[in-house]
Formats: sequence, structure tokens, C-alpha cells
Amino acid sequence: MSLRSILLLSALVLAPLWGEAKVVKPKAPTQSPEQLLREAERAYHAYQFGPASTALSKYISSLQRRRQAVPDSITMLQGQIARAERMYGAADELRVVDSTLVGIDRIAELLPQGSGRFLVAEQLPADIRSLLPVETPVVGDSLHPVPPVFPIFGFVDALGRNSIIPDTRALAWYAKAGRSWERQGVATKTLEADAPIRSPFLLEDGMTLFFARRSPAGLGGYDLYMTRLTEQGNSFFEPTLLGMPYNSPYNDYLLAYHESEGWGILISDRFAPEGQVHVYRFTGRPAFLAGRQGGETTELAPEEAYRRATLSGVLYEGEAVAVQPTTQREEKAELTFHLQGSVVYHRWADFKSDAGRRTFAEAEALRESLAREEARLSELRARWREGDASVRSELRSELQLLEVSVREKTKQHRDLLNAVRRHEGVR
Repeated sequence: MSLRSILLLSALVLAPLWGEAKVVKPKAPTQSPEQLLREAERAYHAYQFGPASTALSKYISSLQRRRQAVPDSITMLQGQIARAERMYGAADELRVVDSTLVGIDRIAELLPQGSGRFLVAEQLPADIRSLLPVETPVVGDSLHPVPPVFPIFGFVDALGRNSIIPDTRALAWYAKAGRSWERQGVATKTLEADAPIRSPFLLEDGMTLFFARRSPAGLGGYDLYMTRLTEQGNSFFEPTLLGMPYNSPYNDYLLAYHESEGWGILISDRFAPEGQVHVYRFTGRPAFLAGRQGGETTELAPEEAYRRATLSGVLYEGEAVAVQPTTQREEKAELTFHLQGSVVYHRWADFKSDAGRRTFAEAEALRESLAREEARLSELRARWREGDASVRSELRSELQLLEVSVREKTKQHRDLLNAVRRHEGVR
């Protein structure tokens, strides 16, 4: 057989094999179950409920392929995401007039108070002080610090005649009879749960109660609830989980509304650094008290839904802006400075000394600088959370410098305000 014939025969035999050759594309990297769970949690806390649900479904599928049981905590998170997504599109419009970033360890001191008051144990009347539960503090060390715990508040109404105290898993209602306090026969079985109740607040109608507690039927962390006394006044209805923006995927610790004064406060650690909370002060009656829910009749645009649900906006830090209820005087105030107790300065003329006035001006300039750095730090932290290794490498140096600067300026600001108080005669 000639060489030419051999070559032709080889071509005929090998041609089908050459025709079947395919380009093999590299497989896309698969995510581990742990990565899917982190992605779901990250999206949930960023109010991206659709992506959170998708990532969690993939995580559950990965467990099932491995014949692993789905933990109860994952089933609970699945329910939380579904509830949050329903609430998100119906978020109330809450008119926030100011917001303050406050350390949890100072919230009892700086909490704006109205006609009904939140009081910690040492502020309560002596004969009911001992009724407030005492939590055993968790002790940390320099390597493993323990973040501060939100305080346990008792509630006393404007007349000082009624007090509601958290009582292990429920609440206890006390009324003043003469000079002593007597527990009332109000059944609280409908409020009982597996976790302690926090921050009870009775509205001026004497019927409507707000409180916070942890619950698997909430959104995660502490959630805010509302209930009312029955017509007989001897028990409460089943509590209702409040929607957004009152609740969030974070801890929502306290809600109050002072009807006669037309303002309220909401305390939450959403988007707050560890150990701090946002104190939002709002005006106007919340829609749910009138039986209305925002977003029920109109489909909210994504930007509007996010704004309403998250209460996004400029946040300020420091006790110089932890303001008291709005009054006509405050609306025209030049400044707000909490001197001591109930004494609050509103005008430069309120200062008794030139040194106090100059030092406060220095503190105000520092506060503005601190607020700018805090805003930049929050932006960088968000980019860090969402970024890959290269992005984090670029951000690391600026983040570290900013964190050091913010810590130093926070201490400087606190020292300046204390210096103002000394100049003004506070010892």
C-alpha cells in the first residue's frame, strides 16, 4: 500500500473523532454551605430579602444533598426572612426629627423622657426598686471584652400612680395605694414567653402597652410588640408583632409615644457599632395606633421602601445632641447641651463662664468632625463587608486609621464636655 493510500485511510478513520472534540469550559467555583449561610445572613441584615431567601434555600439544599438535618435555627431564619419581606413593602412613614448614637452604658442617663418615664432600679421608688429583676453580669477580659447589655427599665406613669415592672417571663403591674405599692390582679399569661420582656411602656390611654422581647416568631434579636387590656381590664390580648420601621433584623429595644406631647422615641442597634444604639425621636402618631399600615394601598418604590424601613439618614453622636422633648423654646434653640440632671442649655447666653462657652464651641467643632469621620467609617465598613480580598486590602489602612481617630476624638469630645461642666460649676 502506498504512502498516499495510508494517509487517506488514516484520515477517514480519525475524522469522526476530530469532529466530536469539544471545548471544555472551566466549572464555576461552587460555594460551600458555610459561604451560602454567611451570604444569606449578610443579605438579610442589608435588607436584601430576596437574595437572602435564595442563598438560604441553596444552603438548605446543600444540607439535604449531604443527608444532613436542617437545624431549627435555619428554619427560624427562613421564617424571619419571609416575615421581614412582607413587612418591608408596607413600612410605615415615621417622621424622625433627630437621631442620636449613644453608648448602651449611657442610655439610662441620656434617654429622652416624657410624661411616662423609663427608670432603672436605682431611679425607681424605693418600695418597688427591689422588684426589678437583676441580671448576673457576664465578666470579660482585655482579650475577650463583653459588650454592654441594654438596661432593664421599669415604667412609671406621669402621675406616679402606676408602675409596670418586667417580671421574669412576663410583667407585673403595681398601683400606688396611699404610700405603698400593691400588685394588681392583671393576668399576663398571654404575654409569657421563653425570654424576658424589656422596656414596657403604657400609653396615656391606660390600655395600650408596648414592650420588647426575643421571640422565634419575630425578626431576630429583640422585637417590639403591642397589646391592649381587655374591656374587663384584668388581662391582655395576645400581643401583636409590630411592622417596619419599628422592627428590623437587628435588636429593637424600646418604643414610646407621648400622646399629649405628640412625640415618641424608638431605640434600635440597627447599623450601629457594637455597644451603641440609635435613639430616634419622631413626631406624629404612629400609623398602626390608628389602625393604618403604610404601603398597603401603594406599591413603594425600592428606594422609598428602604428609606422607610431602615430610617436611613444622618446620625449624630454624643450627649450634646441627646435632646429632650420638643418645646417651643427648643425649636428656636441655638444649641442643646445637657449640663446636669434636668438642666439643659439652649442658648449661648445660658453659659455662666467665658471658659465654658469657649470650651463648648471647641467641643461642637470636634463633634462635627467626629460625625464626618463616623459617616466615612460606616461607609468603609459597608464596603469591607461586601468586598473581596483585594478590596479589603485597599481599605484596611484607611479603616484602621479612622477607627483609631474616631476612638481618640470620642474621648476628646467627652473630656471637653466634662470640662465645660467643670467651668459651669458642676463638681
